[in-house]
Amino acid sequence: MALAMSLSERAGGALEGLGLTGSEVKAYVVLLRGGSMTASDISREARIPYSKVYGALESLHKKGWVDEQKSRPIVYTAKPPDTALEELRSRQQTERMEKEQFALEELMRIYVSRGEQEKPDIWIMKGTNEILSRVKNLLLNCRTELLVALPPQLGPFTERIEPLLAALREKGVKTLVLTSHEFPKEGLGQLSRFAEVRTRKTMYGGGLISDSREVVLLLGGGDQGTLPLAIWASHHGLASFARDYFEFLWDSTGTSKV
Repeated sequence: MALAMSLSERAGGALEGLGLTGSEVKAYVVLLRGGSMTASDISREARIPYSKVYGALESLHKKGWVDEQKSRPIVYTAKPPDTALEELRSRQQTERMEKEQFALEELMRIYVSRGEQEKPDIWIMKGTNEILSRVKNLLLNCRTELLVALPPQLGPFTERIEPLLAALREKGVKTLVLTSHEFPKEGLGQLSRFAEVRTRKTMYGGGLISDSREVVLLLGGGDQGTLPLAIWASHHGLASFARDYFEFLWDSTGTSKV
């Protein structure tokens, strides 16, 4: 088979850049064209030595690119490219978050061990970038529960944290998002992929609460040239108070599920 007739050199290089070997690329393309096939069929069509084709197919299965039918002989089927790439993206994001968290924990232990000064448990932040950076760190640290009160004016920024929300879902973190009826419906649909979402008629302020121990409270600003303000705190009392208030709003009359 002339692989170049069905896949450009640039596309093949891109797939190899995403972690596939040359043999895996050939096997996957053959399966896309041929449907369900056995290893011997794939070996012949893709011109992969029979001694190597099983290794390539097993690797593709582990990476989420093909399905196996446990028959005699085993029959392989290519997953749709968009599905395979989405699974790859999710897996890489999860792996990246795990690496970032491991590095962060190690580095924070070194930082705290300096003993030069006590780390403050309440910080005031100014500006969108600083606030988003702190929000991302909060999400990275989250282990079991994330509560989000999301004013509609922050809707455009949700795309920047969606990969982290997806990774939290994969980790089994319980995520609740509360916003107002004014939040764009398309945005509500996106959020509902990662969390349980409810809306209410009015929203006063917003913020995030992680594991009842860490909180970011949004104080407003950002209009007429002023920088948005927020408070970050690892103060247990403040985080517990914020969680109680969130639960009150979540369960109150006038709140509806999405």
